[in-house]
Amino acid sequence: MIFVITGCLAFVLFYIFDLNKVKFRKRGINISFVAGIALLSVSTAGILLGDYEGFDLSITLKILFWLLSIVSLFMLLYTLFAALPFGATYGKAEPANTVVDRGMYALCRHPGVIWFFFFYLFLWLASGKTMMMRAGIIWTAINIFYVYIEDRWFFPAIINGYDVYKSKVPFLIPNSASIKKCGALKQGDWR
Repeated sequence: MIFVITGCLAFVLFYIFDLNKVKFRKRGINISFVAGIALLSVSTAGILLGDYEGFDLSITLKILFWLLSIVSLFMLLYTLFAALPFGATYGKAEPANTVVDRGMYALCRHPGVIWFFFFYLFLWLASGKTMMMRAGIIWTAINIFYVYIEDRWFFPAIINGYDVYKSKVPFLIPNSASIKKCGALKQGDWR
């Protein structure tokens, strides 16, 4: 259970990162985002490598679920680090100036939550560890609460045009219009 708790602490560090953009604007505090990712990664690895009860699937299903978890992780990393302007989002202490409303961010306002959920779902199925399922549920719930705070208070304060973006793009669950807008992009427009 210690790994589940330390994974929860990662979201405190993510919150500090966002709070810094709104209030303190100190570049050194941006390290809290990287520290949060490291804490969540170590917590995930700790559960994967730990001796927890669970179930066993056929090798074919295990391979399938491992592949799906890797694809989900890749999509999560792409959404957070390639679909957004990296330097302005994670490197500067000043707020971002413009909203990103294309590619993944035409689908919904927080597409990273979708890929986060699928990563932990498939990781649980691949590993068969009940503790991974518990961690995935708890961390996804905290992630949803975290992006709610971002969406309600942080992003409208630091991203120009965010209120208009909110009126056009769904919060977490894509709808038919957002799927069409996301799917209608030309190759190379994903960023």
